[in-house]
Amino acid sequence: MKALKISLLIVLFSITNSIKAQKINPIDTLNCPISQNDLLLSGKLFASAAPILLRVYNEDNEYAVFQLGKRRNSIYLYFKIFTDNVCVKQEQPLELYFKNGDMYLLKNTYKVNCDGTAALELTRKDIKKLKANSINTIKFFTLKKDYEFSPSEEDNQNIKFYLHCLKLYKVKKKR
Repeated sequence: MKALKISLLIVLFSITNSIKAQKINPIDTLNCPISQNDLLLSGKLFASAAPILLRVYNEDNEYAVFQLGKRRNSIYLYFKIFTDNVCVKQEQPLELYFKNGDMYLLKNTYKVNCDGTAALELTRKDIKKLKANSINTIKFFTLKKDYEFSPSEEDNQNIKFYLHCLKLYKVKKKR
């Protein structure tokens, strides 16, 4: 009888220890729309959040995409205008105007191009600013024309949520 009790206690302790050993990844508890495939960006794996589509202010048929992504341990903001021949200079700023009246500058780190693309590596300060404030207006300056966008409240909530998800996400190595 003692042997049965001892073996029962050993089994019970081993089950509880294995349950304690299983750590829950915080991103698994969230419903994060982060995707990663085997495609490479400049030779490196990356993950991205769902894109946010923005309409150019006072224009009916001009749009841009605001998308957050992650490479290694860095979070990036990809911004692309879907209009032909939109030339963007390197270091061209993306101005963010927040609802509290503050203005914040992000500089394009992507090379000079005429396909309307800007890529910005976000610093911890940038991420903190974006999480703490709601964007009222985004101004994007190109060589020929300046573009203005007004994200909705839902867009602002998604930006904050995606930043949180990407912070927790670990870019998986190629299989």
